[in-house]
Parts: sequence; structure tokens; C-alpha cells
Amino acid sequence: MSALPAAAQDTVTVGGERKRAFGTPTAFQNGDTACYVTLKDDRGVPFDELADFDLCTLEKSLKGKRLALTYKTARVMAGSCQGNPDCKKSETVVLIASAKPAPLTAPAPAAPMPAKSAQTSFCTPTETIVFSCRTSPTKLVSVCASRDAAPNKGYLQYRTGKPDSREPLDLTLPAAQVPPPQAASGESFPLAGGGGTWLRVSAKNNIAFVVYTGIGNWGPRGETREKAGVTVERDGKTVANLKCIGKPLGLLGPDWFAKAGITAKGQDFDLPE
Repeated sequence: MSALPAAAQDTVTVGGERKRAFGTPTAFQNGDTACYVTLKDDRGVPFDELADFDLCTLEKSLKGKRLALTYKTARVMAGSCQGNPDCKKSETVVLIASAKPAPLTAPAPAAPMPAKSAQTSFCTPTETIVFSCRTSPTKLVSVCASRDAAPNKGYLQYRTGKPDSREPLDLTLPAAQVPPPQAASGESFPLAGGGGTWLRVSAKNNIAFVVYTGIGNWGPRGETREKAGVTVERDGKTVANLKCIGKPLGLLGPDWFAKAGITAKGQDFDLPE
């Protein structure tokens, strides 16, 4: 394979997810559903990916080398199976299908991150994206959950911060990893021409963050329109509404709520205008 430019930061989109096309692996670990690989990109930023089990057998020959990565979608045992071979549940994930040496021609320059970044959530490859969207070019909001999230196990967290940055996240709620019903409330409800759904996570000082999606006949002539975003509340009153830029990612809705045990807990929420 011919050498690639030193500043290569190419990405590829597979299964609706944008992935780095190059990386240098630093650790391999066999998991219940796949080979877990930790890598660094050309600027030294770490990231994690799932890979075919065969890749873990090549650890000695691949570790520490810059690789060109190709991906595929595959059905694997669901995380909720916890490695039980008799479990029949499965889920679709994006895996590294192959990795080939792709050395740099020169040291990578210390260039700033591009204005348009590729990061779409703060969830790791081993977590479920419940909700994620940008509310501004420099602000990303994600609700992430463990794949085994259920009424009495796993966890759910609301995370927000600056995407594609080495800076710590601005906020992670709750700080501890607790089962979803202890972390949030929410529900789905019908609307003319569609429906809506919301999920509320509380913070200190009577502040709460509500992520929401909705579709209904809101157009000037009754056309179908969609809305999504994050509402910030204090003492139960709206103090800010941050609309999503583009469509959000995630599984926010009745099916995931039922799986995770999320209920309204007597609360409600009105979708913003």
C-alpha cells in the first residue's frame, strides 16, 4: 500500500455512523460480542471501536502501527445477553472489518481541528445512543445508555460539551452510573399527524434538562413538521430552548422507554413552539 499524506483525517460513513479511516491501536480486548480496540488518530486523540474477533488474534502484528481501517455492519449477540451462549437476542453494530498498515510520510502537523467536525455523539461504541444532536456548531448534547440498560441494571447519562475537543465534558448527569429509572423520567404521546416524546434529567438547584422530539401537523397549512431539541428548566419553568441542528440520532421513544423502564413519574412536558 502506498504511503498516505501526513495530515490524513479521512472519515467514512457506515450504517449511519461516521468513522475514522485511520488509527493506531494501543490495546485489544476480547469481549462477549466483539473484539474491543482502543486506537489513537493522527493527532493522538484516543477513540474506541468494535472489530471482528479475528482482529484480536493479530494484536502483536498490528499494535502500535498506523492502520487504514475498513468497516462493515454486522449482527452480534446483544449486550443484554451478557455473554450467555443460549441467548438469542442480537443487535446491529458497526465493526472494523479489516486493518492494513498505512504509514505516514511525515510527522503530522499541529493543526487546529476543522470547523466542521465529524463527532455525532458522546456515546462510546459499547453504548446505545438514546438521543444526540448539535444545538450549535460548538455544542453537542447526547443521552447515552449501557447496552444492558433495564429497569434494575445498566445506566443512562445526559452529556453535553464541545465536540471533537480534548476538553472535559461540560456536564454529565447523573455523575454516577445508575439504572435508567433512577436517572430520568419520560414518556411518548400521540399528536395530530404524529407524536412526541421527551426525557427529563434533573440536576442541582432545581434545574432540569429535557430532550425531546416531535412530529405533527404544525405547518401554516397543516403540513407535517418535525421538531427536536433540549429545554432547560429551573423550578419547573422553561429558561432556554435549544433546537437541534438537523435531525437527532437515537432511539428515544416508547420501545426504548419500555426496555429501560422509563416512565413519566407523574410529570409532563409541552413541546416548544
